[in-house]
Amino acid sequence: MKIRFLTQDDVAEHNKISSQAFVYACEVNDPASVLPCPKVLGAFDDDDQTLLADFELQERTCYYDGGLLTCAAIGGVAAKPEHRGKGAVTALFQHLFREKQYDISILYPFSEPYYRKLCYERAGCSVSVTVPFSGLSHIPRNQDAALYEGADAAGLLAAYNRCAERYNLCFVRETAEAFSANPYASQCFTYLWKNRALAAFSVDRGKSTVFVKELYFDSCESMRGILGFLRNFEANQKYVCFENLPADTPLLRYVQDMKQCDVRLHPVGAVRILNVEAVLKAHRYPPKDGVFTIAIENETYRVAHTAKGVSVEKDARFTPEVSMDVGWASQALLCGLTDADYCPGLTVHDPASDFFLSFPPKTTFFSDNL
Repeated sequence: MKIRFLTQDDVAEHNKISSQAFVYACEVNDPASVLPCPKVLGAFDDDDQTLLADFELQERTCYYDGGLLTCAAIGGVAAKPEHRGKGAVTALFQHLFREKQYDISILYPFSEPYYRKLCYERAGCSVSVTVPFSGLSHIPRNQDAALYEGADAAGLLAAYNRCAERYNLCFVRETAEAFSANPYASQCFTYLWKNRALAAFSVDRGKSTVFVKELYFDSCESMRGILGFLRNFEANQKYVCFENLPADTPLLRYVQDMKQCDVRLHPVGAVRILNVEAVLKAHRYPPKDGVFTIAIENETYRVAHTAKGVSVEKDARFTPEVSMDVGWASQALLCGLTDADYCPGLTVHDPASDFFLSFPPKTTFFSDNL
């Protein structure tokens, strides 16, 4: 088996795999067909021609504790049916892990147990909320939002990134490709409220519902502002469905009657640490000085943090106060530790370790399609 990135010469092989895996018709040899993104990693048979499995690798940057982490965002994981269960997909991920070119990796798992074997752990939860417009009637309506139609994306991106940096693991956006630049054709509309809040949505007349795909705001005022703008649809639609919100969203406090709402919890996605040392250095520690040692798989780290900075040393001679596997380290270090007693992948050697004060629960959230 050979692992390498696909070239344009491999497009037909990629089309065959994707067509079967994601069940859509295509002309595999269409000369106009191109790879879905610049980096598609493939596992080939020994002939280096027959593609067994592949995935799309997007190089992204994520917000983390006020800083940034490099991220391998994985999507489109697929294998030919006749080659499934033979280790081709696992070989692709093991190649990614060995290369260590990124700090973390994020994906949306079709099966959490499957990807847990590769040490990807759930990064937290999001909520979807369907509210009758009457539940927002106490928020004044306004007409202060502007529709994005492809021009002047700077304000839209600035608003998104200012809101997104409040959430760990949220993706930095450097281009506006996540927002529809042709809303009348796509029927996906993005409105920017005073450069401080945004809502991306579509309308389903049959369900009498405005479906809000993304909602970001930077304050109570801007939240009320964008919600007040959405109320302009209440004359024609009965409901507004916020499809993807952080689990701790303050929006729920402003709904008049929760009994009239449908609230559902969803996994936000899965994350895996690839560069432990980078994450330990990027983490924002408490103002109180502390020292702790942790063992993650076969590596032991000593972390010392003060108001002036943090130092991380890796040495097998250190005695670990806490041991964990990569999966649980990914959840604890990136998403915070809620209760060590309920973490099956964590072993405590010293209950008084400064580690437990260093990683309180974090607000994690991301919404980009991969």
